[in-house]
Amino acid sequence: MKNLTKITMAALALGSAVVAAAPASAQDWRGGYGNTWRSPREQGQINRYLVDSTCSGQRGYMVENRLRLEVNRGTIDRWTARRIQTAIDDLQDQERHECRERDFSSAREIGKDYIRVRAWIDQESGNYRGYWRR
Repeated sequence: MKNLTKITMAALALGSAVVAAAPASAQDWRGGYGNTWRSPREQGQINRYLVDSTCSGQRGYMVENRLRLEVNRGTIDRWTARRIQTAIDDLQDQERHECRERDFSSAREIGKDYIRVRAWIDQESGNYRGYWRR
């Protein structure tokens, strides 16, 4: 009887291990789901680009130019443009503060916020493609 109990327990353990491993097979072999995973080197390059372009003032300048272009085309009304411009001004203030303190993790997050504002501009102007640009 003891052997039968041991065999049953082993079969249950093996069966539950197989069932538990089934959802994991949907995961990508690199540890993420789909194309979201990046190597540390690639992620480092992206972070460096976000920090460099944010701390140079280049990102705010590009987003403001894009907003001005869409307002001149008439695809964004002036009330919405003022709201977007306020968000850009707030990001530029944060950018100056964080880059002056050399807080690069916050500068990276500000760079991501600029991307979100750019998507907001695209969505308001009808140019939204349904994905985040890199």
